[in-house]
Amino acid sequence: MNSVDDEKYFWDLALPKLLFLFNEVLGNEIQGASHRQSIASLFAVRALRRLLAVNQLFKKGFYLESHCLVRAGYEDWLQLAYLLRQSGENRCLAFIERIYKLDARIYDAFSKLCGKTTADKYFVKLPNSVASYTGKKRSETQPEKFLFLAEDVGLQNVHNFVYSYLSGFSHPDGRYNYIFDDSKPISRSRIPHRDASDETRLAIWFLWFTCRIEVLASREFGFNHESFSEEYLLPLADDKQMNLENCVLVREYCNLDGVDL
Repeated sequence: MNSVDDEKYFWDLALPKLLFLFNEVLGNEIQGASHRQSIASLFAVRALRRLLAVNQLFKKGFYLESHCLVRAGYEDWLQLAYLLRQSGENRCLAFIERIYKLDARIYDAFSKLCGKTTADKYFVKLPNSVASYTGKKRSETQPEKFLFLAEDVGLQNVHNFVYSYLSGFSHPDGRYNYIFDDSKPISRSRIPHRDASDETRLAIWFLWFTCRIEVLASREFGFNHESFSEEYLLPLADDKQMNLENCVLVREYCNLDGVDL
């Protein structure tokens, strides 16, 4: 995969088609959307906005800076796969409830930091849906951990590697070789530039994460874009041996009309 022609990056080949698929889903007006469709739309729009942001970073060679967004793409894939795996609305309703719990956490934290009087002035007319969760222990408002979601949708092995890998680059650490070169006696700062070999891994990963979000979301609106994975992404990746680039190219477990994919 690292032999991609400099004029034809993997990212550039797959991006236009993926954008077209998003437009097919998001370009239609939906009335009376179900909770599942609303959640699917939320994640689809998030994925599309993030896709455009990463596009700008990649084309300027800011690969290190894009890791946190690539990780966010993985997190959304995992969360959406979990929410839509079961039929019915229960998981989506629980997702909405978790938003209320998070808002309550923010209120409680701000109240302890600045005092309840100030908090009440800032958080005017706190909704009952949020107020009912204020004052609780943080353990009572804790969302499901990503490992639990990964186990539920059959992505545990992917999660154990990919999430650790991406988190290692997203959080501050002592890896300076991506920022500085090996010049002696004083290292010089690397000037970001587009590089096919550096870009390929993140491009494959991020496009796959985004593709899975689009496929899951589109199902809720009657579109089946599953073939995009085989027709456009898999042929561009080396499927003869497992390596760092293609280790993410697996599908989540889901149940659609009784059919396991």
